[in-house]
Parts: sequence; structure tokens; C-alpha cells
Amino acid sequence: MNLALKGYQTRILGTLREYLREVARTGDPRNPFEKIVAANAAKAVPYIPVQIPGLAGVMPYVCLRVPTGGGKTLLAAHAIGSAVKDYQRGERAVVLWFVPSNPILDQTLAALKNPRHPYRHALERGDGAASPGVGAVEVLTIEEALRVTPATLDGTTVVIVATIQGFRVDDTTGRKVFDPMNGQLDEHFRVVPPDRVASLEKGPDGKPARSLENVLRLRRPIVIVDEAHNVRTPLSFTTLGKLQPSCILEFTATPDREKAPSNVLHRVSAAELKAAAMIKLPIRVVTRPAGEWARLLAEALTLRKDLETIAGREGQATGEYLRPIALIQARDVDHTVELRKHLETEHGIPATEIKICTAKLDELKDVRDLAAPDCPVRYILTVQKLREGWDCPFAYVLCSLQETRSATAIEQIVGRVLRLPKASFKKEPALNEAYVFSISPTLAEVLGELKGALELHGFTGTEAEKLIISGGEGGGTLPLLAQPVVVAIHPEDFDTTLVAAHAPALLGKVSFDVKAGTLTVQAPLTETEKAWAVSCVKEPAMQAQVTAAATAVAEEVAAWGSGGKIATNQNGMQQSIVFRVPLLAIRQGDLLEPFEATHLLERPWRLSERDASLSEVLYPAKRSTGELGLVDVDQTSGRVSTEKTDTLEEGDDKDFVGRLHQHVMALTGGSDWSFEHLIVWLDKNLFRDPEERREIIGTESALFLRKAINGLIAARGLTDIGGLVLDRHRLAEALAQRIRQHREAERHAAFQSLLLPESELTVSDEVTLDLATTRYEPSWLYDGGHKFTKHYYAPAPGELHSNGEEFECAVYLDGLSEVKTWVRNLSKKGPFWLRRSTANFYPDFVCLLTDGRILAVEYKGAHLVTADEAKEKAAVGAVWASRSGGKCLFVMPAGKDLAAIKSAIAKL
Repeated sequence: MNLALKGYQTRILGTLREYLREVARTGDPRNPFEKIVAANAAKAVPYIPVQIPGLAGVMPYVCLRVPTGGGKTLLAAHAIGSAVKDYQRGERAVVLWFVPSNPILDQTLAALKNPRHPYRHALERGDGAASPGVGAVEVLTIEEALRVTPATLDGTTVVIVATIQGFRVDDTTGRKVFDPMNGQLDEHFRVVPPDRVASLEKGPDGKPARSLENVLRLRRPIVIVDEAHNVRTPLSFTTLGKLQPSCILEFTATPDREKAPSNVLHRVSAAELKAAAMIKLPIRVVTRPAGEWARLLAEALTLRKDLETIAGREGQATGEYLRPIALIQARDVDHTVELRKHLETEHGIPATEIKICTAKLDELKDVRDLAAPDCPVRYILTVQKLREGWDCPFAYVLCSLQETRSATAIEQIVGRVLRLPKASFKKEPALNEAYVFSISPTLAEVLGELKGALELHGFTGTEAEKLIISGGEGGGTLPLLAQPVVVAIHPEDFDTTLVAAHAPALLGKVSFDVKAGTLTVQAPLTETEKAWAVSCVKEPAMQAQVTAAATAVAEEVAAWGSGGKIATNQNGMQQSIVFRVPLLAIRQGDLLEPFEATHLLERPWRLSERDASLSEVLYPAKRSTGELGLVDVDQTSGRVSTEKTDTLEEGDDKDFVGRLHQHVMALTGGSDWSFEHLIVWLDKNLFRDPEERREIIGTESALFLRKAINGLIAARGLTDIGGLVLDRHRLAEALAQRIRQHREAERHAAFQSLLLPESELTVSDEVTLDLATTRYEPSWLYDGGHKFTKHYYAPAPGELHSNGEEFECAVYLDGLSEVKTWVRNLSKKGPFWLRRSTANFYPDFVCLLTDGRILAVEYKGAHLVTADEAKEKAAVGAVWASRSGGKCLFVMPAGKDLAAIKSAIAKL
């Protein structure tokens, strides 16, 4: 089973691939990290080498920060392929996958061992350009790894799933890992490369110990860390150092910021998770004092029941089954039993719908599938937490009846109501949100607790504040369902034929009681549904009343769904403002569609006719590696300082990545490869993106590769291909880059021809981007002191620093009387884009002017305006504007010449 990646997941994997490729190319883990973070994050931070004995400063250790509900395990499974292919430059590898606890261990093992599970599919097959698969996979426990054979390690990627405790010498299992006389591992040490003997631990006989530790040392494992709380300790680092890993990739919601700060390469924001339909947001909160706990509980139960009614409508509309569940947090274990009795006797809830989950009594362990339609469970009573690894997206309502709570009590349970079922938006807005009812003397106290809980789940403090909406205190409640509006209609005024025809389709939204003479509107109607309801009544006056009833219900639900602010919709957009941006389109006969990369590939070209030579720059005979640096913290000022200390050359003892590649190549062999075998392998592994493969005609790539390899053999005087086989991953990268150069040249020529006045490019109202329906998903939000008043998406512009020239441009636009509203366009995400020859181009700002025109502004520092990329941006921006018939403007101010924007607006 394949699980399609969300946009933010593709981006995070793309960032990781970019980093690992650069480390593999340069041997330097620091510079690529700092370059990527400076380009993508809210602020630049230095790379801090992990303090692992023997590996400090040279082994890549980066963190991918993903909040709860973001799919960390799926991302980790995809990341392995990139670590193997892009970084180790190998065919297969040994992977140590560390999890935080035994329950998570069991859950992860079950998923990865299941050939039909999406995690296993991600491991084996990857996802196109986002991640390469590793092919055959064997998933083992530590106990199984203690008897693994060389044939298994040579033929498959082996993933060993464990807790870090399982590798410590003070643990029973850990002692087996380091046992120097494990006879079941003898085969691994019959032929040890001479240069590796010194790196292995010695046994009592003075020879390499027959231990799993040494097997792992020989294989240079990739380490995956799922939540690093137990791993980022001196003891754990010492343990990892014994295993000589090649890299460590950490996936966590809460990276360490103090003792051993994590190198956060990429952070996923709440906005990205919400836009991808991964989590229920916002969280609506209601509080009552302790003396009113019964009333609070009754309100939570009523809301859960209302949600189930709404879920029924959702099912009728989409076919998706939902059964909202309430999690009720009792005072203590004994209170859960009292609550069960209270629910049964006071509220008439069947015993089969109630389960207790505490340390003493776990009734959920016998429930096969909480999401199954035949499962009756609707209420779960707990105290501190549900068992680790428990996951049920049907949990919508949290009701805490604890008068006093520990700092982590609510954090341990609030994450259980965050995940959105099937990671897809529901048509009913109420099913996209979560609900919290809590006993507390003040609403502020609960809001503070929830803010802290969300921070512990990986959200920033600013994000957490914006994700929580008060539903009231001391009598507040959530008007989840609109009050039904009843219209009195004489029985003879019903068209009974049409009532019979439309009533089934309107079930749950409109009810008809012909005998009693009433029509009741229960929920918002679409225009079609409204027309059906109106047609069931004969008299025009009564039809008007039905229309008015439908309008009243829709307005009540709309007001609730926007937190009482009709001016903004659920995504914080100024929905009262229509903001549609015409796209640059291309007309091909009767077809008009957005101008995209595919339109640059329609002119056929033959790769075999292009130059296949590889220069010393593109594929150096001697690999140029990176630089060594020192990162330290001044004890007096507390400031972080960095210093370049050395330059690496191939063969240098400090060349960690170079030695790693040699170790991997020695394991994969290559002496028995033929020329054609190498060509076939290169042809199979050359293209990262399936789209690149489809662009090359037939056998063109193989013909090109033969030319390239023959040319290398001749130019460098090679007597055999053994060296090229061992270095095939770096060779494939160079060949891919050479092909990319030819492809970009072809696209550039096609692009230039489309810029000519007689080309098919056009701008039309038929092809537009509607910003009201487009999700805005910044990785971080502007949080400076200036208050922007016109940004289209609330609460603030995305990915805008609080100083600098782009900030000054944003302030200037926000203050122009001619600008009605504007959007900070996001790099690589948009929403608005224009196509260049080699990539999409995202202008920095898109504005709706008061006269209805659209203005796109691409800000460039004065030193960049003449660059080739900037010239191409200016050219395509000019075409977009010129072919819009005066509806669109494009400005690229040079340096601080912001007045150029006002001048362009003034030209009609």
C-alpha cells in the first residue's frame, strides 16, 4: 500500500536529499547545513558537531523537526533511501532505527515487517524524486540481528529496530550486542579488509571480537532516531560511538535546545500541517469551575453526540465513516469506575460504548480496531495518559475533570485529539477541529496549559497561541450545531411527489413532516439542496420562508466556524475580498492551460548527439573534500563562535566521508562487472526524478553513457573499469549533471522562443489562481513589531524577516493607498508562480490594487539585478504583464528604489 506524500513532506525530504548530497560531495557536514538553514529558516544558526567519541565534528548529525501528527515515521522510512544512495553512495546498508520506548518498538516493528504497510513501501520503493527506494529489506529485532548472516547483509538493506537502552552494556540484551564470542557471527570475520582490522574491538584472543558491535562497525550503519530524548545523553552518545555510525538522522517534535542542541535542518510549521489536512485545528476550549464538573461533562457529551450527527452527514456526502470519540480525564483511577457508572445511569450510555484505559485496567487492549464500523466505543476514561503508541484520529473531544494537574498531565493526552482522520479535510467544518472541556478556576489557566502542551508537541509558542480558540468560561459552550429553524406549512401546500423524491437526499439537513405541517432546516444547504427544499413547497410565500430559514442556519454556522468574524474564513483569509490572480497560460488549439515545465519539453531532442565528455571539474579524478571548522561557546558572553581550522584532502585521516565511501565500496565489490553491466547500472540509477527519464527517447541514454565511459577510459588512460565501478555513484551524479546541462540548454532555447511576441503565451481570466481557496502554508510567520494591516492571510505574512530590504518593501506595500490587500509569496511554495526555463519563479509579493489590477513585485538587491537568473525573471514577468491587457503589473525594483513600484502603478 502506498501513502502519497504531502507537499510539506516532499519539501522536507528534498531538503534532506540536498544536504546529504552536498555532504557526500564535499565531505563537510557544516557548510551545507548552514547554507540550507540560512536560505530556508527564520534565522541562521551554526552547525554544532555532535560530541560522540571518535566522531566529533566529522559525522553528519541533523534533525528534522516535525510536530505531532506530521508523519515522522513515514518520513524516516523515506529518508533511509536518500541516506543509502545519496550519502553513502551504496546499494544497500545496515540501519539502526532507535525508538523511545518498548510500546513504540512493537508498533514500529509490526509496521516495518508488514510488506503491505505504507512504511515498508516507502523503504523499498521510495517516492520518485522525493526519495529513492532501497529495494529488498529485512527488518530485525536485536535478538534476530545477533544471528544475522553475511548473505543477508550483502543482499538486502537490513533495518534493526531497537531502543537505545537495548544497546547499553548495563542491559541484558545490550550485553549480547557486545559479547565478543558470539559464534553465530563467525562468518562475518573470515575475511576482514586489512585496513578495517584496527577499527574493530578485540576479543580475548587478540583477534577481532565476534560481536554484533563489530559487525555493525564493519557496515557503518545509518542511525535513525525517532524522538531523541533518550539518545541525546553522554551515555547514549558513548554507546553510539562504539557502533561507528556513518550518519545520524533525528526525527522529533521537540529537539534539544540546551544540553546537546540539535542541528535542525528543516522545521515543519503548524500552518503546513493544517494546510496538508494532517491535524485538527483550531482547538476550541470551554472551562467551568470544579463545582460544575457534572455540567461540563454533560456539555462535552452533548457536543460529542452533535459531532456524531454531523459525521453522519459527512458520511452521506463522502462515504467516509466517522465515529467521534470523547477522551475523559478522571481525577484518579478509582474515579474512572465512578465515571463509568455516572455515564451509564445519568446519561443512559450503554456500557459497550465506554472503555477504561489506565495502568491498572486497560480495556482498549482487547479492541481490535477503534475505527471499524462495528466498534461501539465512543467514550474512553483515562487518568494520566493512554498507552504509548495509541493512535485514534476519531478522538475529537477531550474533557479533563482533574482540578489540579501536573505539568505534563494534559500534554500526555492532548496529542491524542490532534490527528485528522485519513489526513483529509472534511466537508463539515466542525470535523476539522478539536474540542477541549476542562475544570479550572480560570480560562487563562487552561489556555496556558494547552499552549505548553502544544509546544511539547513541536509547535512554537506563537503558533500555539494562535491554534487555541476560547469557547467561553463559567457557562460558555460551543454552539456546534445551528439551532434548527422550523417553517410552518399547511399540509396541502406540500408537493408530496417532490418531497418523496428529495427527502432521501436531504436527510440530516432538512426534515419534512407533512402531517404536522412543518419543514425543518437543520444544517447549511448547498444551492442545489436549497432549490430542492424550496421546490417541495407550492406557495411562493412559503417558499420565501424556506429560503429565509436556510439562510439563517447557514449564517449561524458560518459565524461559529469563523470564531465570530465573518470577515475571515476558516483559514484566516479576508474572504470578503475576491483575490484572483491570472496565470501565465499557453494556448494549444482549443486548450488553454497554465504554462508549466512540460510545455518546454515538447520540442524533441536527441541526447546521444550531445557532448558526453566529463570535465575534471564535473568529475575530478581526485575527490575534493570539505573544510574542518570549530564551533564553540564563549564562557563569558555566551556567544557562539565559528572558525575554519583546516582543509580536507582525499586520503586525509580526517576525511570521514571519503573513508566511509571507501568502506562502502569495499563491501559492494566490483571486480566482476563488465562494461555493459556498468552501463545498465548507470542507466537505471541515473535519473532521480521519473519525469527526467520520460523525457529521454528510447535508448538515447544508453548511447550517451557508452560515449561518456569510453571517453573517460581514453582521456584518463584507464586499463579497466574497476575503479569506475567502485566509484559508480559519484560517476552517476556527474553524468546526471552533464545531462542536466544539456536539458537546461534545450529548455532555455524553447523558453526564449516562447518569449517572442507571436508565441502562444497569453493571460486570460479563464486561467486564474483564486487565493480564497488556496491554502497558505509558511514554514514560519513574521513576528516583528510592525503591524501589517493589509496582508490577505491572517495572522501575519509568512517567511518574512523583521528587518532587511524585503521587510522594507513589505512595509512600503502595506502603506500604499493604491494597494487593497497583498500576499507575501513563499519561496518554492507560492501560491503564485511564473515559469522560468529551469524552474518555477515565485515573485516576493503579489498585490490586489484598489482599481482591480494585480501587481507582482520581485525584490532584488542592486547587486543581483543584472544576474542571468534575474534577467530571466524580469523577462517572463514582463511577458505576463504585457499579455494581460493592462490587468497585471510586474515590477523588479533595483536596490532600495521602492518608488519604482508607485511609478508602475501610476502608469495606466
